[in-house]
This record gives sequence, C-alpha cells and structure tokens, in this order.
Amino acid sequence: MKKKIALLSAAFCALILAACGSNTGGSTNSSTDSSDSSSTPEPTHVHSVAKVDGKAPTCTKEGSVECYFCWDCKSYFLDENAEEEITKEETVVAKLPHNGKKIEQTDPTCGESGIVEHWECTECFSTFSDEACTKRLTASQLVLPSTEHDLVYFDGYPVNGTENGMLEHWFCNNCKGYFLSEEASENVGEEGTILYSAVNLLDFIVEIPSGRDPVVLQLSDTQIIDGAQSRPEQSSGDRITYATTLIPKYCYNYLTEIVTATKPDFIILTGDLVYGKYDDNGTALQGLIRCMDSFKIPWAPVFGNHENESKMGVDWQCEQLENAEYCLFEQGELTGNGNYSVGLVQDGVIKRAFYMLDSNGCGEASAESLANGHTLTSVGFANDQVEWYTAEITALKELSPSTKISFAYHIQQAVFGEAYAKYGFNQSNKYQDINIDKLENKADGDFGYIGRQMKTAWDGAKKVYNGMKALGVDSIFVGHEHCNSASVVYEGIRFQYGQKSSEYDRYNQIDANGNITATYLYNKTGTPLIGGSVIVLSDTDGSIEDAYIYYCKNTTATKS
Repeated sequence: MKKKIALLSAAFCALILAACGSNTGGSTNSSTDSSDSSSTPEPTHVHSVAKVDGKAPTCTKEGSVECYFCWDCKSYFLDENAEEEITKEETVVAKLPHNGKKIEQTDPTCGESGIVEHWECTECFSTFSDEACTKRLTASQLVLPSTEHDLVYFDGYPVNGTENGMLEHWFCNNCKGYFLSEEASENVGEEGTILYSAVNLLDFIVEIPSGRDPVVLQLSDTQIIDGAQSRPEQSSGDRITYATTLIPKYCYNYLTEIVTATKPDFIILTGDLVYGKYDDNGTALQGLIRCMDSFKIPWAPVFGNHENESKMGVDWQCEQLENAEYCLFEQGELTGNGNYSVGLVQDGVIKRAFYMLDSNGCGEASAESLANGHTLTSVGFANDQVEWYTAEITALKELSPSTKISFAYHIQQAVFGEAYAKYGFNQSNKYQDINIDKLENKADGDFGYIGRQMKTAWDGAKKVYNGMKALGVDSIFVGHEHCNSASVVYEGIRFQYGQKSSEYDRYNQIDANGNITATYLYNKTGTPLIGGSVIVLSDTDGSIEDAYIYYCKNTTATKS
C-alpha cells in the first residue's frame, strides 16, 4: 500500500514540471526509463494572456503596439488566442521625429539679451541648432548677452506758454531708448520725456492781452423767431409780429450795443440761439452767425432746448457754427451737440477754462436732428459727457492747478433753487418777484432779478453738481429762464442766469416805477429789459473780480 502512494506522488510531480511545455506535447527528463511503456505523457500548456494597450509614440518617448502577454511563460502575442507570437522587441514603436519650427535670431540690445537662430520643436519645445533637430541646445546656448548703453545726456527745459517743455533725460544711441536716470533702468520712450503744456489739453484758446483784466460777456436766449418761416399750425399773426425785417430791431441792434459798450475779450452764448420751429430753412441761424462774427471777437455757443426743432437738422446747424470765422465750437460725438473747452490764456498762463456743454432737453427735436443718434430729448448730462469733462479737468488741474474752472450750458440744475433760496426763491411758486438789487440783505457780488420758478430743473440728487464741485468749479453760467437774470454766490460757487439778450419769446419789461414784469412782443406795456451779463476776471489769477448786468440804453439802468 505504501509503495502505491509513492508512485502516485512521483507522477503528480512530473505533471507540474511539464506545465509550460509545447502545445503539441513533448518529452521531459524522467527518472523512468524512456523504453518504459508505463511512463506518463507531458500535458499541453494553455497560455493565460492579458491585453496590453498600445501607446502612440512621441518625439521624446517610444510607443508600443497593442498585444497580449502570457504571465506564465512571459510570451507576447498579437492575438488574444496566443497563436501569433512576437518578440518583446517587436512590441516597441520607434520615437517620432521632432517637428522643428525655425526661430529667427533676435539681436541683443542695451539691457536686453537676444537669442540665436534655432529650431524649436512644436511638440516638446526642445531647442536645436539644426533643422533636422539632432543637435540640442541648452538654455545658455540660446542667449546672446545684452550690450552696453551708449548714453547721451540732454538737459531739460520748462513749458513756455503753448510750447511743451522737456525733462532732463539720457538717450541711448544703440537701443534708441529714453531714460530719466543715468542708470537707464526704464525706457520711458520719447513721449515720457515731454512736459506737456496744459494749454494743449483745451479745445480752443483765447489769448488775452497782457496788463488788463479779462472781460467775458454772457449773452443768452436770443431765440430768434422768423415769422416768414412759421409752420401752418402756428399763429397767423406771427408773420406780422415777427417779420423777418424786424430781426435787427429785436435782436441784432441789442447785441451790437451790448458788445460795443462792454468790450469783451470773449463772448459765451448760453443756448436757444434761434427758435428752431421758426427756422426750418436755417436763415435765422445764419443771420445770427453773421452778426456775431461781425464783432471779430471769439464767441462760443451752447445748444439750448429749441434749436434742434429746425428741419435743417442739428448736424447742419453745427456745421454752420464750426465754419464761422470767430466762433469757437466743436460738435463732437458725445451725447448732445457741442461739448468742448475754451481756455483764456494771459501771459502764457491759463487763467480760466470754460467747459461748454449741451444740457440736451429738446423735447420737440426734428427727425433730421435725431438722425445723428446722439441728440437727446431728455434734459441733463449723459454719463459720457460727465466722464469727458471729469477726465479733462483732472488732467488740466494736474498740469495747471491754479486754473479757475467755469461751466456754461443752457438748462439749470435743481441746486440753483438752493442758491436763490436765501432771497426767498420758492420752486413751488410759478411766479416770483425777487429783485435782489433792492433787498437789504443783498450780499456783495449778488445781483439781478428772479421772475418765475425753474422749468425742467434736473440733477435733483445733486450727483452731477457734487462731482463738479469736487473738480473745483467756481462758476456756472446758464440761460433758459428768460425772466430770471440773477447771479448769486452759494457754497463758494457763482450761480448765474444770463440776462435775456433779445425781445423774442418771453422777456422782462420795466415800467416807469421800476417794477419788473414778464411780457411778450405782442402785449408789451413797458420798456424791454434787454442786455448781457458781464464777468470781469482778475489778470492776476483769473478769479471773478466783478460781475454785473449791462442793460441796453432804452432801459432806466445801464448797469446792475
């Protein structure tokens, strides 16, 4: 019994030793003689294969083919049935060639290194000295060392009037760089060496003769009505009351007297130059332009809330103003029409800058005016207008901190009501009767007359006003309220309504007892109160030294 067990164990061991033999069988060495007919045949090996995924080659790594690997006998096959055996070496896919892109040489400059001509592989970003990408370059081999600066010194000089100045600087003949120090640490470019004249930040300049106080004249609401251009829906009596031949009497003659008497250096017109619906062929505006240009004095207008009604369209109106010889005007692309700046320069110094703006609000603007896309029917400044003057004034103040700032536009802000409240103004009352010149509590520098509440006042939250105040404005000149022609100082700022400068539309009249009332041409009973507001500036610093109203000679006063 023990002998049989021993024989069985020997047979089992033989099977284990033959486990990885040929699939077709075969013989192995055995302790049993080969002639022994009782020996056990070797078993057939069955491969235990696992799939090995292939990998694509790159220019830096070899790839491999998809194959099957037997973990028992360590063999490789192309098929999962382990019938097509390959060698381990045959599973390897060779690396790809580099895809070289030529990089041109960059010559070194002063302070800037260059690089040699080379090829860079677009896949692995390795660098090579040859197109075949066989000779690799190190980072240090790529670099061409920077050269030394060849510096030339330039002395600086200050701004001279409208001429820019220059900062002290060094220029390199090699790299063509501009440096503000001899260490040449930062190239500021040629522009970085310029000292800009503040004058060049302004759209227009009015040169004031030396040795006298500059005089600015404010005309307002000429609002010419040409009855011959009356539309069918308008009163038939307009053709008689506002006959074309009467325009000199009701407007031009007044303007001539005012300008002749006050001798201004600069004239501003604060809106409603013409009544647009009575100027559909544009001749009223052209006539006013000829009148203003005849004085040969620089004049700057802003649009009111009536010009844009004309069927000629605001673009045509702006073109007429821009082409006038003495008119300072620029339409621009901002909201509205005519946002620009004028500087008064005396002895090379900007004494005062006027920011002329369109306060918009032409509710009956013609289709021809609205066509340009930036004519606004609602009242007040748009964001782009505020952003423009904020940036302009900020830049001006950096270069010329002492320059005084004025604004001129047509329709007043709500803050005007606050300013006039000290004399009893009440916005809830349509009609007022406040003659500041006759009040016992009249402050020095305040003057004029308030005849009615404000129409279309805007900026009730004072956001725009507070921004203007932060920019250092000291005066705001408006029109619009024909029966209001007062000027008061409030919070250090002069708030001024321009005196009505023609007899067109509503205006004030004065009777023999000095009483002031509003009237129109067709029912006037007193003497027209027509004139202009005069602003006298100090030739020392451009501050407002005096202000008053010039009344035309057919009134009982010539100066308020």
